[in-house]
Amino acid sequence: MKLLLDRATVRLPRWLYLAIALLCLGVVLMQFPVRWISSILGEQTACRVVLQEPMGTIWQGSAALGFSESNAMGGACKPPLAQTERFQWKTSCQITGLSCTTEVQFSALEKPQIAQWGWGQPLSLFGNEITLPTTILEGLGNPWSTLRPRGSLSARWTDLKWAWSTGNPGSETANSSGIIRITITNLTSPISPVAPLGSYEIQANVAQNASTWVLSTSSGPLLLKGEGTIGHGPGSKGLQFTGEAAAAPEAEDALVGLLSLLGKREGSSYRLKL
Repeated sequence: MKLLLDRATVRLPRWLYLAIALLCLGVVLMQFPVRWISSILGEQTACRVVLQEPMGTIWQGSAALGFSESNAMGGACKPPLAQTERFQWKTSCQITGLSCTTEVQFSALEKPQIAQWGWGQPLSLFGNEITLPTTILEGLGNPWSTLRPRGSLSARWTDLKWAWSTGNPGSETANSSGIIRITITNLTSPISPVAPLGSYEIQANVAQNASTWVLSTSSGPLLLKGEGTIGHGPGSKGLQFTGEAAAAPEAEDALVGLLSLLGKREGSSYRLKL
């Protein structure tokens, strides 16, 4: 007596394969460690801003912001010159609308920061205000890296929007908007006997591929001014800045040593450049 075995392969429905694949993808996304993408921030800002000791997932976790610069020899960013306290974030999403809301809790913020984003939607940040140590400015390069600033630093912003790239430059520019104002008050420097050196304002206007920003002096004997761009689109060159420093007539003798450290003299002023 012989037994015949049916070797026919069991075929599962195609929808079941798709369901299994989507389930695996969902599990990966839900557990996606934030440290896997922490390098993206450094690349987009040329190491000026980096995530320090990120923990958790992209949906819920904590980290600190570090302010550094690129390594001249290539490779990773240099150790941060300054960093903030840790902050936490938590994200909730709606599958029906393909949109998410992220809430950031940070002691330096006036109120929790709300961000909204989603498929085919611009990234939106609600208006807020923050107070930070002036030492973080050292990560922005000259003149701050030379001055090693001390004083009061605050920033406030309107509702901000960054549109995703869609291949339609006109619509992208229209959808990217917002203003950021950074105020530096009673600036002092350990390398200068003059104190305070002054108060300053940086205003940035958000656009699609590059945000423009302007540095101006509100008061004080050290006169700083300049303008630059922060690229955040495909092929951007990161942070670019040119400006000049000068001294008020009554403080020229006292500040000549500091000015010579900030840049090359051109006439009555000193050229600032990153």
